[in-house]
Amino acid sequence: MSHPDHLRDADQLRLRTLLARSPELTAATTHVQTFATVMTNREGDRLRGWIADVCADQQCGLASFAAGLISDLDAVVFGMSTEWSSGPVEGRVNDLKALKLSMLGRAKLPLLRKRLLLIAASRRP
Repeated sequence: MSHPDHLRDADQLRLRTLLARSPELTAATTHVQTFATVMTNREGDRLRGWIADVCADQQCGLASFAAGLISDLDAVVFGMSTEWSSGPVEGRVNDLKALKLSMLGRAKLPLLRKRLLLIAASRRP
């Protein structure tokens, strides 16, 4: 997947043709690009306005996604405004759950601990 500004000429033409045929796709594309800018630039304070715009636009098909963000809006705004990420923690939790499921009933805690530490060591940069 490429950023629209980095597409080859033939792909840019194809994209423009698709967008010209569908106002719904054009609206969705505009909203997705704005959302990507908000995320990339960590401009969480713009999120409330983006949600209002998406919910008001009946053509784009993103209203349910935007409405879902409202349920935990403060956390989403904070997450999109700071450089902190829980990604590494979530990755470790995912490793632990996968390991536990794969070894269910076959190993006790010492072996599970050792395997988890080996997995964590192998994922360090």
